Amino acid sequence: MSRPEPEPMLDIARGDAALSQHLKNSLHLLSRKVADPEFKALVRDVVSGRRSLRDTFTSPAFSRALDPLLDQAVERYRNLPEEERHELARTGEQQFEQLRREEKLRNRSSRQALDGNGEDDEDFSDRSWLR
Repeated sequence: MSRPEPEPMLDIARGDAALSQHLKNSLHLLSRKVADPEFKALVRDVVSGRRSLRDTFTSPAFSRALDPLLDQAVERYRNLPEEERHELARTGEQQFEQLRREEKLRNRSSRQALDGNGEDDEDFSDRSWLR
């Protein structure tokens, strides 16, 4: 039985599966909000692992799609009361923690599936090779 291919990790996540998943979710959300087909193709390439997210920051399609959205988001954030900013931060941390728990469960389930079926590796630990 072969192990399923791991989902591509985004380069800027630096090995943090929860951050990578959050970024992918955000890219999917942005892709639904932006009509630019070039941006949508760029997102598909990044999420599939065919392109680096780091390299897309200089893409005209990336700037064209995100600059207006970022301007709006910054303005909304500046107008939020301090308590709402703290609440947003707490919510974000909770979401990351949930993503990390889910990733641990996925990894544990994958390992158990491989270990539990007895097909992948035979256990030779009780055999002596010196007889």
